[in-house]
Amino acid sequence: MSTLNLSLFDKSVAFTLILMGLITALIVWRGSQVGVQIVSITPADGATDVSTRAEIEITFDKIMSGAVDDIPFAFEPPIGGSIRWDGSRLIFSPDTAFDQNTTYRVSLTDQFFSQSGRLLLDQPSWQFQTGQIRLLYIAPVANSGNQLFTMNPFNPDEAPLQLTQEPQGVFDYALSFDGAMIAFSALHEDGRSDLKIVPADASRSPTMLLECGEAECTGVAWMPDGQRLIYERRNIPTPFAAPGPSRLWWLNLDSSETMVVFDDTQNLGYGARWSSGGEWFSYVAPASEVVQLYNIHDGRNVVIPSRLGEIAEWNPQGDMLLVPEIQRSETGGFAVHLVRSKPDSGQLQDISGEGMAVEDTSPKWSPDGAWIVLTRKTSGTTMGKQLWLMRPDGSESRQLTDESQVHHSFPVWSPDGRYLAYQRYSLEEVDARPSLWLLDVESGDARELMTPGFRPTWLP
Repeated sequence: MSTLNLSLFDKSVAFTLILMGLITALIVWRGSQVGVQIVSITPADGATDVSTRAEIEITFDKIMSGAVDDIPFAFEPPIGGSIRWDGSRLIFSPDTAFDQNTTYRVSLTDQFFSQSGRLLLDQPSWQFQTGQIRLLYIAPVANSGNQLFTMNPFNPDEAPLQLTQEPQGVFDYALSFDGAMIAFSALHEDGRSDLKIVPADASRSPTMLLECGEAECTGVAWMPDGQRLIYERRNIPTPFAAPGPSRLWWLNLDSSETMVVFDDTQNLGYGARWSSGGEWFSYVAPASEVVQLYNIHDGRNVVIPSRLGEIAEWNPQGDMLLVPEIQRSETGGFAVHLVRSKPDSGQLQDISGEGMAVEDTSPKWSPDGAWIVLTRKTSGTTMGKQLWLMRPDGSESRQLTDESQVHHSFPVWSPDGRYLAYQRYSLEEVDARPSLWLLDVESGDARELMTPGFRPTWLP
């Protein structure tokens, strides 16, 4: 019987291999004991002045399985919502806005596993406080044109905050989906304009987004993720000349790269609007007299007739939209009705009521999608438009204002769906100026906020 004789070197190698195996086993065992870790939580514990439209985001240190049966969050006060996974991130989107000036306590209520089977061992709890909702609007300033302001519509003693000081003024603006940033068109003396950006909380001064050169850049439409936007570009090769036709362009906010949305030079458009999911955007195609819907993932197109050329309005869920369109009324004249469309089916429904002799425009969905506010007047009359409410199918319509010599426009819902801010203009007063008003939808009470002021938008 032979005996295995190992040299000192062989014994050292064997010992090293055994030791490495033990260390590896220890690391694997320790890793299984450590489990999944949380890298960050947004809003963070103790955060204040949080947007009422904020999403809750948890980032893990591993790619997660995403196998969660129910909503894995408990809120106090309670609020409903939905979740989605993005690799190692869990994102909660509330169904309605958080209440303003309210402390929310949040905890996780389910077990979470990574794709490798590791468990989240510690279930965190934290709290944050929402801020005061405000109103964003445009108002004239002596010697510098129109500028952007914000105000607290619930405290008349609080002075408005001026966000911009553009020498030639601001033409228009657009608020990002999360309510954090404002892109606006800054005018030049020669009629051209650039795109700039400013935080909604005025934490820093406006900065340049895009120098447009011999062009007018307006009509920004933010993508829901805030990474890109679409804008309207009209060439003005000669200073003070009339702008050319509008084409839609992309702008990447990280790289500042800009390019046309459609290569076809005859594909003109304006009034881009995004669905909340970021899958579809709509725009007015004036040459074809339609509102065009385009799916950026698969290239699908849906066409909605629109001889009026009004901008479409998406519902909060992102699965249907409203388009004002010219119709024949029961009196034989022309009317303007709201047509509801679902892009997946192409189905069209007149929700103003067949044959109704009305002009319905400026529709806005309530935050929960249960109501639509619109401006309405009788077709063919010179009366001012009034504010009306109706359900998405056209039922339960009721009038909110009744001032035939006052024109109401630009209605916008507060994040909680209780208030409407709108623009009001007297048709009787000489040298009348547009003013901003606030309407309590529950009580019907209305009061003036600011004169002059126009184009309001809520800051969540």
